[in-house]
Amino acid sequence: MGVRCLQLREKDAPERELLAAADAIADRARRGGALFFVNDRVDVARLAGAGVHLGDEDLPADAARAVLGPEAAIGVSTHDLAAARRAFAEAAVDYVAFGPVFESGTKTVRPAQGLAALERVAAEKTKPLVAIGGIAPGHLDAVWDAGADSAAMIGGLLAGGRVEENARHALDRARRRRRAGRLYLVGFMATGKTSVGRRLAERLGLPFVDLDAEIERASGRTIRAIFEESGEAAFREREAEFLEGTASLPAAVVATGGGSFALEGNRKTIARLGTSVHLDAPLGAVRARLSDKTDRPLFRSEGQLAGLFAERAPFYRMASVHVNLSGAESVEETADRVLMALEDLETIPA
Repeated sequence: MGVRCLQLREKDAPERELLAAADAIADRARRGGALFFVNDRVDVARLAGAGVHLGDEDLPADAARAVLGPEAAIGVSTHDLAAARRAFAEAAVDYVAFGPVFESGTKTVRPAQGLAALERVAAEKTKPLVAIGGIAPGHLDAVWDAGADSAAMIGGLLAGGRVEENARHALDRARRRRRAGRLYLVGFMATGKTSVGRRLAERLGLPFVDLDAEIERASGRTIRAIFEESGEAAFREREAEFLEGTASLPAAVVATGGGSFALEGNRKTIARLGTSVHLDAPLGAVRARLSDKTDRPLFRSEGQLAGLFAERAPFYRMASVHVNLSGAESVEETADRVLMALEDLETIPA
């Protein structure tokens, strides 16, 4: 779903259990491209190949660096401006955490520092700043506005036992703060461009445009009827006009038709206006989804379907972002994969 940083915070577990948990989480984190930190325990972090997050009573950061080596990530908790200044100045420290910002169920020995204190620390930051303590999804915009680069959450993620839902909600709040521009979903028919596009737009707070639906609405005819009555060339001309019309939207998620991206003019338009995202489903999945469909103008037989799939594949490979849909079990999971792929881009053109 896109969580890129995890911390194992377990102060009372026996050492064997702690190491086993760290090993298991480290393996999952590596496979998912996420950073993983062990809280307090430099020795366990070293054995698990993880980073470490240090508190006031733990080893100094420079000593942890000597144990973990130059590649491991090291973070430290701070609770006042003076401590944060010292941490920012330490060469061994990669990021600085500050808090508790709010009243916290896991950080009960210190009073909440508040957003004003976080803002003062952020004004002097020279390294990434993580807000900690009592942070729920509803606090995220406030801590980011105060200058934090990220936020650590425990209770906010565990609330109601809905960890996945809460994490997704928090991630989407962060994504909405970024400049999303225009996203164009491309790919073969029945790969889910409309259903996935609608969900992406909801999660990002953007308008959704289905080109085929807009063409049908404007013409008063189905896509099949336009093909049969006016021919494919006339449809493609209209499709290109509607695609160009999306320039009027500063940001949007646009679902294109299966053949749109096969045309050079459309590819150039999309490259100029935004980012192309290829939903890459295997032919078998497409065939299964189309088995009872009668409204696809270019789908007449199994052989014709396979030929068209192979013919268009080289054009889809020209997209800016590719999302493999093999094994995706839901629209939500597919949307997660798209959002994660987009985060790997340095910028998204407007």
